[in-house]
Order: sequence, then C-alpha cells, then structure tokens
Amino acid sequence: MQLIEERIGDALVLKASGRIDRTTADGFKTALQPHLEQCKPGGHVIVLDFSAIEYISSVGFQVLLVAQKRAKTQAGVIALAALQPGVKAVFEIANFSKVIRCYDSVRGALAELSPSALASYTQGV
Repeated sequence: MQLIEERIGDALVLKASGRIDRTTADGFKTALQPHLEQCKPGGHVIVLDFSAIEYISSVGFQVLLVAQKRAKTQAGVIALAALQPGVKAVFEIANFSKVIRCYDSVRGALAELSPSALASYTQGV
C-alpha cells in the first residue's frame, strides 16, 4: 500500500495503490494522519485517487469512515476518485458512496470541490 502526495492549488490529491486490507490498513491510516491534521476551517479538500487500489476490505472502509469524520469535524472534505470497477461495485453495494463522495476521476472531483485547483490540474488531459 503506497500513498503519493500531490498538492494542487488548495486541494491535496493522494494517489493510493495496492490493497487496503487488515495487513495494510494501519499503514494507510498512519499515512493519512498528517494530511487530516492539516485540515483547517474553510474547506480543505483531500481527493483520494483510488485508480490503483485493487482491493479494499471492511477494515479499509473503517479507516475511510474515521478519516471522513475527522475531516468533517475540521470543516474539510474527503472524496474518492477513479475507483476500479471491482472496488466501485463494493462501494455501491455497501452504499458507501452516500457517506463519502465518489467521482469517476480526479478531474471530476476537483471540478466540483475545488475549481481553482482544477485550473492547475494537468494530469489526465
């Protein structure tokens, strides 16, 4: 499980890769922690790019729920983008997309959540 950071204007895109399961969830949680601590009033936006996430277990869902709650209490927003079809299906079955915003692409997430960051976004062109 890897997490690569890219700051785009007032948004933060974190590209995750690998699997999020019981063996990697603690590492994922630890990697997210400093970014959640940076959430500040005024709408800090974190987009988790899941285009390279192959699998997520219930433990991974729990990490995302805790992260969402923490960001929300600090007036921040966490969104998921570019979920693989298998991962997206699990999110839809669990109605998880009603809890955390999910977008087809990072570009789509930025367009809605941080238009100023979208202007600086160059990937996926």
